Amino acid sequence: MRRYRGPAVAVAVAGAVAAAAAVPLLNTGGPVDAARTSEAMSCTPIKLIVVPGTWETTSAADPNTPVGMLRGVTEPLERRFGNRISSYWVGYNATAFDQGKTYNDSKQTGIDAARKAMTDISRDCPGTRFVGLGFSQGADVNGDVAAQIGAGKGPVPAASYLAGGGVADPGRGTKGEVNLGDPLPGTRGLAGPRPGGFGELSGRVANVCLKGDLYCALPEENELTATLGTVLSRVGIANLQGSAERELSTDLGTVNGRPADLTAVPNGVKTLTGQARGKDTTGAARTAGDLARLVGPLQALTRAVANPVVVNTLLNSPPGSQNQIAGQVLQALSKTDLVGLANELDAVQAAAKAGDTAALARAALAAAAKAAPLTGLPADQVAKVTKVIQGLQPVALLAQASNVIGGISRIDYRGIQRAARAVPVYAQRGDTRGVYRSLVAIEDRLMPLAETANRVDLTPLAALLAMWPPGSPERAVGEALAILDRADWVRITRDLRAIQNMLDDFDPKRPPTIDPADPVKSLNAFFGVDLLSLVPQITDLTEHGLDVAGVPLPKGTLDRLLKTRLNPGNLVKEGLDAAVFYGTRRHVMYGTEPVDGSGRPALEVLESWLAERIEAA
Repeated sequence: MRRYRGPAVAVAVAGAVAAAAAVPLLNTGGPVDAARTSEAMSCTPIKLIVVPGTWETTSAADPNTPVGMLRGVTEPLERRFGNRISSYWVGYNATAFDQGKTYNDSKQTGIDAARKAMTDISRDCPGTRFVGLGFSQGADVNGDVAAQIGAGKGPVPAASYLAGGGVADPGRGTKGEVNLGDPLPGTRGLAGPRPGGFGELSGRVANVCLKGDLYCALPEENELTATLGTVLSRVGIANLQGSAERELSTDLGTVNGRPADLTAVPNGVKTLTGQARGKDTTGAARTAGDLARLVGPLQALTRAVANPVVVNTLLNSPPGSQNQIAGQVLQALSKTDLVGLANELDAVQAAAKAGDTAALARAALAAAAKAAPLTGLPADQVAKVTKVIQGLQPVALLAQASNVIGGISRIDYRGIQRAARAVPVYAQRGDTRGVYRSLVAIEDRLMPLAETANRVDLTPLAALLAMWPPGSPERAVGEALAILDRADWVRITRDLRAIQNMLDDFDPKRPPTIDPADPVKSLNAFFGVDLLSLVPQITDLTEHGLDVAGVPLPKGTLDRLLKTRLNPGNLVKEGLDAAVFYGTRRHVMYGTEPVDGSGRPALEVLESWLAERIEAA
């Protein structure tokens, strides 16, 4: 699998923390006109290249219009230096696993846009020198561009780069950086340091980071979160495997040409019932069609995120917090009969097409009943947490992994192996009681794995873990899960349940007769399943060779699962902590909270440091 270099952050965190900022976007709805672009490209001795954070901008944003957190740095610098300085605000995707892109895909658009702006400005304005700025994902972009310049591979030479500043940089810890504020021992940026450091720019790139902001001050012992931050952010959508791509990039699409949020369902159903009562067949058909297009993405979102571990963690957050609201929405979404809703919407469209207003009214009311769990929540709250919920998807996948691990860890492999191997021996002897004892042992021990594998889609989990380096325990586990997912768990679970039902009725005093000449037929007749063909699958699985899928792995592969960082405790504690830490709002307090003993806000400390470098130039 092709990999992208570059530190970044776990996409779940990127989405969640940026949503909390709630910074209004300015003029981001359409193409940038040439006049405005030329203003941003005007020649001044110093040009600020400013990269906003996640969801603070778009690729179509006006490069002249300040947005978000970094206004607290650019505005005082522009007041201080007047016409000697001007700002170019970099527009880029600024997303995190929504709109069909991964965090890495989004960050790369920022790097490309920042490099192009610097290239064009340096060409048209010889002698202009640059100061880079970035917040959150934008700090990730800014830091990577600075590292490229420091390595002699940037859009401008190192001599043209006066200074750089990152606010909440996930690459904090990069060699050559300047840390402003009090030391934060035992922490690092969530993505880890940039491998090559800042090179020639060492001492010219600073950062500010608040204690408790996991984006830039992750405790070093949170190894799992750090690993996820690095791995997930390096993979673009084009490189995700199979259903992992679909699970991680769920986008609700648009309704009436605008991006949809979760309120589109209750609002749409309300509109639909009104149209049905008014016998507006044309309008009802259109509304039902819009809603029908939402059902598929909603099912994928529910399947990926509405995991009991995630939901319960969010629900246990402080009352009224965004975390708790997100939990309530997820809980309502999981209770919504989306399959039934899809059927009723089809009925609405059929009735509208036929002009049958009575059938239209019945189907519209039935659709409203199916959507009732979501309809009962306050619309403004549902709208606010849509992106937060979408941002939780990678962490939800890992929470699902805890279910897989739990199922696997409860299995007595040796016991199953002994029992499975004994079944054909007892069958040949005609020892029905021996067969019974062996099947009870198998069913009791194997059912947890069968039910887990049948309930959870292992493919995205396997794809996620396959992103780890070759030879790592996580990579081996990903390969094991990929093979487990190829087993026919539907059939295995069905057969085990059929066996279980027969065992419940088994009377040891009156055992069925096994014909030694044809034990397969005798056992199949009694249990109703092809028992002896099931036994080799079970044996192979328990031996961990996993060659039921034709792809052998070293024995003991699944045992290694329990010895990696991917254990249930770490998954839940670290993954969920990262996904919901935005609730503390620590990530958006840089304009008010101090980072050192001076008591000055973090942004003011950074602005002063940059001003000193500009004055010195």
